[in-house]
Amino acid sequence: MLYQSIDPVTNQLLHSFPADTLMEAEPKLKAAAAAFHEWKQLTFKQRAAYLHRLAVLLSQNENELAQLATLEMGKPVQEAVKEMQKSALTLRFFGDKAEGMLKEAKLDGTTVPHRIIYEPLGVIFGIFPWNFPYWQVLRFAAPTLMAGNVVVVKHAPNVPQCALQLQKLFNEAGFPEGVYTNMFLANDTATQVIAHPVVKGVLLTGSEVAGAAVAAQAGKCIKPSVLELGGSDALIVLPDADMELAVKTGVQSRFINSGQACNGAKRFIVLEENANAFTQRLLEEVKQLKCVDPKIAQGIGPLARKDLVEKLEQQVNDTIQQGAKVMCGGKRMPGTGNYFEPTILMHITKNSPAYTEELFGPVISLFVVKNEAEAITLANDTRFGLDAGIFSADVAHAQKIAEQLEVAQVYINSLTRSMPELPFGGTKSSGYGRELSEYGIRTFVNMKTIVY
Repeated sequence: MLYQSIDPVTNQLLHSFPADTLMEAEPKLKAAAAAFHEWKQLTFKQRAAYLHRLAVLLSQNENELAQLATLEMGKPVQEAVKEMQKSALTLRFFGDKAEGMLKEAKLDGTTVPHRIIYEPLGVIFGIFPWNFPYWQVLRFAAPTLMAGNVVVVKHAPNVPQCALQLQKLFNEAGFPEGVYTNMFLANDTATQVIAHPVVKGVLLTGSEVAGAAVAAQAGKCIKPSVLELGGSDALIVLPDADMELAVKTGVQSRFINSGQACNGAKRFIVLEENANAFTQRLLEEVKQLKCVDPKIAQGIGPLARKDLVEKLEQQVNDTIQQGAKVMCGGKRMPGTGNYFEPTILMHITKNSPAYTEELFGPVISLFVVKNEAEAITLANDTRFGLDAGIFSADVAHAQKIAEQLEVAQVYINSLTRSMPELPFGGTKSSGYGRELSEYGIRTFVNMKTIVY
């Protein structure tokens, strides 16, 4: 297997790298295990110093790193810069807050004297996709390293240069050898790495297929796992909502990263009484979007790979054939790049791909319902359970609706997003476990109770 860097604007091969065999990975895993025994002995302050140095390097090199992400997976460069800034913020956050999150605790109302302490597990294996090539790795690495673990990372095969640059920055920040280790691995080798005795836990951000395979292997080996998988997030717009805010925020959520975000709003649900006004305003906003070369302009970039735009094209065509109406867009753009027109679909039938699957690209699925009860039912009628959004002037009422939605995060009158201070993850087929916040940092630790 090769890791290949391919420009999605031209589909030109830029670089290729061979994957490690298990024999080649073995000494790296042993080095990580050896590094753990020293890393875990450091104080929180000492570990934090490394994270802060890395944050400085990210900030100093943010334009170069952003351009590399744009080159390899097509992210508009301004968005790539924001990804770098968010990553540096997260490193600083956990560097500053981890000690308080993992401080020794006692339970109230107990009858015996006791202590609860948190101890790191060891080598944690992270498996990542391509759509946020820096942020997704660092939101895992920052809390995991601050907890005293060390990490081994398998990045997506289409962003190898981003992966190598990240390893280079860890080295430049002075992290001891083995504390952060990037490896290029084929899927079958990654399965063997999960089973390796030095690996004590695994986290995956990716597809349902990959998640099922990782969960099965981790379970077989009795190792903790966290999965953050796909989403088909609902955005419910109530009649009393600020229409302009709902449209602007919804479009931003759907088309960020050219529509390639797991937690982007994908299914827009509007009630009949304001459907015409909302649809008209939404159409105006989406029709202004343009497909661009992401290296030089802000707009809709290409999808990251040729097979991804081919899949999206098939999903949209199948949905149209089953009765959906194209309000705008709806087609793959001609040329060598992986571009798909900004699209709105309506009158979507229940068994079509736009209803049952995640559409990973610049496509809005717009639904009109009679009342709130139908909106809630439709929002929950999916196997996914990542995020949801609600727009309403009555925040208290919106919170009651939020409690009825089968998702892990709900944002009211704002953009769905992940932040270092809040837990992030999924439910249903969107995965399990949490990243970020004090809940995420406790994922890969042993909570030890000492009674005396």
